[in-house]
Amino acid sequence: MADLKISQLPAVTTPLALTEELPAVQSSTTKKVTVQQMLTGVIVTESTTTRTLSATDNGKVIYCTNGSATTINCAAGLGAGFNVTIIQGGAGKVTVAANGQTLVSYSSLFSTMGQYAVISLICPVANTFVAAGNLGV
Repeated sequence: MADLKISQLPAVTTPLALTEELPAVQSSTTKKVTVQQMLTGVIVTESTTTRTLSATDNGKVIYCTNGSATTINCAAGLGAGFNVTIIQGGAGKVTVAANGQTLVSYSSLFSTMGQYAVISLICPVANTFVAAGNLGV
């Protein structure tokens, strides 16, 4: 299938095994990477009680494992399209704090409802965060 455009390739019809190899450019060199390797690092375990979001968190899942309350601070400079998913994996409630940015939610709530609650933060415009999901008091 040499010299075909991506749009000309046949679609995948079965679930991926995660061992499939893809080309990726790293440090100006094209290298091979498996689907599993590309997914590594998508879930980040957070064991402390405070974290400030950064550009490297974009598209990731933050799994909070502390038994005490945890605060996730929004940060300036995270552009439109930034998104992160937060899971309360431990006993401690997870609260999202504006940290000087605009933070809104449908319910005006910004903490997880309890263990295994999942919330998402999405930036529709720079420095504005919308929280959604299992939000409680």
